[in-house]
Amino acid sequence: MYKNLYKKSIFYLLNISILLINVYAEEINPKKEYELKRYLSQIIWEKVKEKKENTQKPLKWELYKNQTPIDFENNFKKNTKNKSNSINNNNEVLQSSTFFLSRGEKIIDYGLVNDNFDFYILKIGLTRAFNIDFSSELINSKNNSHNPNKIKNIFFEKGLRNLRGGATFQVFSQSRGRPISTNIRLSYGEKSGGLRNGYIFSEIINKYSISNWLSFNLNPKFSFTSFENVYSVSSSINLRLNPKFEIIPEANINLKNAENNFSFTGRTYLSKNIIIDTFVSNSFGVNDMAKQFKTESTKYGVNLKIRL
Repeated sequence: MYKNLYKKSIFYLLNISILLINVYAEEINPKKEYELKRYLSQIIWEKVKEKKENTQKPLKWELYKNQTPIDFENNFKKNTKNKSNSINNNNEVLQSSTFFLSRGEKIIDYGLVNDNFDFYILKIGLTRAFNIDFSSELINSKNNSHNPNKIKNIFFEKGLRNLRGGATFQVFSQSRGRPISTNIRLSYGEKSGGLRNGYIFSEIINKYSISNWLSFNLNPKFSFTSFENVYSVSSSINLRLNPKFEIIPEANINLKNAENNFSFTGRTYLSKNIIIDTFVSNSFGVNDMAKQFKTESTKYGVNLKIRL
């Protein structure tokens, strides 16, 4: 009796063990198949039977590479290169709105304002740290003859052009991760006509960049004449709303013999070589000393920039 019970126990234990082994094998097989597909996805195994005339050789396995393998290394390098090119293109567009030009680069500006006021500007990059510029600006804003500011009355007369030539050199750049750059601009200007009164203008251009999308500018401005000097400080923000558009609010604050004024510019990047500015302003002009004074009424205009 005990012998039969012992045999039955052995029999049941063997069946249970076989059942557990089968269940475990069923769980292992999918994992093996998954690992095989994962690590051997580029390899095709083909069973080949080689035959010759009357000789039959045993079966053997031959290893073939996939006809269209995935080259992870080259794809990674290509994607990195494309990403780098995309960043460089964006940087070129961003740099097009900055003050400094590269060597041999030129920018031509043509602007038109609603009161039949127009201006031309040519900027030329001689080196990475030295630019020159020339401009012609027609003053067509009415100047109040009773204005106590005699500098404004002398240098800005309706219907006459102001001619200017100047240069900008770099003091500090934003290289090596520095967020601050400083440039200094000097120019000589005079109004056309009989008296041709002239002045020397200087500006310290300080730019603090938080990111590629946001920067602040604080620029002290000085105009030296044979009558009196004019001092002011300009503050502005460059805020890029998307890769093709940014806004630039700017205010000029009087320090001595100048006048408070403002401007608001919307800048559209049609390409890295073509930029269009639309602006609203009450400054007397767009360049140098003219931006240190204000008109009696607000004006609006457009400025086309072409980089060559």
